[in-house]
Amino acid sequence: MSIWRIITPLALILVLGCSSHEELPPPDNPFDPGNPDYVSPEAEITSGPSEGEIIGNTSVTLVWEGNESATEYRYRFDFLGWSEWDETTSTTFEYLDEGTHNFELMARSVNGEEQSISTLLDFGVDAVAGPAILIYPYMQSASPGDTVDFQIFAEEVSDLFAVECQIQFDDEILELIEVIDGDLLTEWGGTALSIQEVSESIVDFSVVAVEGSNTTFEGTTSIFLLRLRIKQSANLNIELTAISVTNGVFINPHLEAIDLVYNRPGVLNVW
Repeated sequence: MSIWRIITPLALILVLGCSSHEELPPPDNPFDPGNPDYVSPEAEITSGPSEGEIIGNTSVTLVWEGNESATEYRYRFDFLGWSEWDETTSTTFEYLDEGTHNFELMARSVNGEEQSISTLLDFGVDAVAGPAILIYPYMQSASPGDTVDFQIFAEEVSDLFAVECQIQFDDEILELIEVIDGDLLTEWGGTALSIQEVSESIVDFSVVAVEGSNTTFEGTTSIFLLRLRIKQSANLNIELTAISVTNGVFINPHLEAIDLVYNRPGVLNVW
């Protein structure tokens, strides 16, 4: 018998067996993008402020959940660095400053696919009803040798003609580099007189509108800024009230003291 009479039917069987008309069964792995039932990972915020909401607290807790493809999550706050990927579905932020804050969330599936468009939330904080004196930022983190800036703010004031304040900082942790005038002098729109007296751990600062287009101020503005350096000898992994207003007086054009309803310190996390 000719060998071709044997090979030809076998070849025909193989060709028919591999015919394009026969469909392979779909993958049954729910995390396989080739599965027709597969959905991309996505996370939804389920608890916390709503979009655009203004809260009256200096801390907030956000809770989220993912769809059936989501197994890990990461987030960032106020456009800072992303957290590590993990299974955590909630987080709390404390020491929030006045103003608008941004939270961004992403999900990832076990196959490594990341959420294509992150989940965004913008909300505001208005925890301080003025007139008040605040240190901004409320809290910051830094390491020995780093330079940190703390601004002293007049919050929601009216008829502000002069300011007297005494600032004390922890000189075991911090050393003063310089004192810089804030925006208040510019807001007055003319000549202002400022006086600074500095000791090892105390800054006495006075400023008064002498003349100009506006000799009083209404609203919120920075009075001055303290630039400090964290000492190399500072202990690590501590959180402390690093700077505070020990005496603050706002004065109106009638040379009367304006009652302050709040005085907030500045917190430092040394790591």
